Amino acid sequence: MQVTPHISHGAEHEVVVTGIGLVAGQLTDPEALFDHIAEGRTLIAEHPLHKEWGVPCAVSAHIDPHVRQALADAAPEEAGTLGPAGVLAWHAAAQAWERSGLPRRLDSERGGLFLACNRMVMEPAELTTLAAHVDHEAAALDLDGYLEALDGAAAAGGADAAGAGGLDPDRHARIQPDTATAALADYFGASGVLETHADACAAGGMAIGSAYRYIRSGALDVALAGGAESLTTLTSITAFYGVGALAPVDGKDPERISRPFDKDRSGFVIGDGAAFLVLESRAHAEARGARILARVAGYAGVTEAVKMTSSSRDGSDYAECMRAALADAGLGPDDIDHVNAHGTSTEANDTCEAAALHTVFGARAATLPVTGNKSAMGHSLANSGAAEAVLSVLSLRRQTLLPTLNFTEPDEVTAGLDVVTERRPARVTAVLSNSFGFGGQNCSLVLAEAG
Repeated sequence: MQVTPHISHGAEHEVVVTGIGLVAGQLTDPEALFDHIAEGRTLIAEHPLHKEWGVPCAVSAHIDPHVRQALADAAPEEAGTLGPAGVLAWHAAAQAWERSGLPRRLDSERGGLFLACNRMVMEPAELTTLAAHVDHEAAALDLDGYLEALDGAAAAGGADAAGAGGLDPDRHARIQPDTATAALADYFGASGVLETHADACAAGGMAIGSAYRYIRSGALDVALAGGAESLTTLTSITAFYGVGALAPVDGKDPERISRPFDKDRSGFVIGDGAAFLVLESRAHAEARGARILARVAGYAGVTEAVKMTSSSRDGSDYAECMRAALADAGLGPDDIDHVNAHGTSTEANDTCEAAALHTVFGARAATLPVTGNKSAMGHSLANSGAAEAVLSVLSLRRQTLLPTLNFTEPDEVTAGLDVVTERRPARVTAVLSNSFGFGGQNCSLVLAEAG
């Protein structure tokens, strides 16, 4: 196990949240999503193309096409070339920034931009064009022929060439995760530190955690941190289904397929979305009279190498991550009032996470409320930790816990947890938010009342 080291630049500063922004499904602000889930409603539905593609997991928490187009049309000219995830990132980041009350441009090296986003992959039209130039017997690619074919398609097809597998001069910019990072940093004048995280499913939490470390150390005053993902695509779905991670539909109601910690869970449901938080040092926020929503009190980023798709079944690696975050916050297990679980609805993750919760919290696990937001919003991979951090901030603000949809009965490992199944008023002073990713990328955040 390797724990991400602290960045030390002298005295530590308290880190607060002053703005939040989000897009998920057909919803374009954090409060709308919180209310949607609180009412026991889901974003998961049949994807308009998945069934046509013939994939066994033809459901997702995808962005409504009309919403996506509206967000793309609303992006300013300064945004430049943005891919599908970049469009979502721009909306969530701009919303969080505007809500924070900061000036349109910070124009200071004391500001930073931290974005979590995995790389886009080739889609069917592009793969078909590529496959025509592969000599399978020789195990060779005729690269010159492939590039000539792209040029020819571009010349013949004009603007429609890219969709038909032709040359798209902007494709590199659209699929590069750091395109949006640079564009957002330039737009808001926050270019002191730029980081693009691709730490699998933990990336959103890692991006927030890194921003928190920079501010706490005194290296930055302000950071815009979050995640964006747009991978409800054929190639991504085929790959995840191939490794046994996605839940098959098998004639089930799409709304009931994602069921974290339930004994009948069978895999995760993929989703799209974006979420951002504006973080500041308390001194900076108070000096400008900002409204403080919550605090980032602690963080741990841990890497382990047990298995590509799962961790130690006894939960020991996840437990180590949670304990490191609590220690970073100066808190003990009894100080946590709520756990926003990673809760993917896969057999492996939920087994590991449930075992870790029992290890860290002991007998108190039976009365410590646990929520799995992915039951309603699917798993948006690099964005999931950021979205769940935003929802955790709202739980702290509203003193309300969100339900875990579709949980009816635990198995022998998930038994003994207080899995919240309906909206629950509660005294919440500190939330532990977990994100555990493929490849052993693990992250825990501690979010606390503004104070």
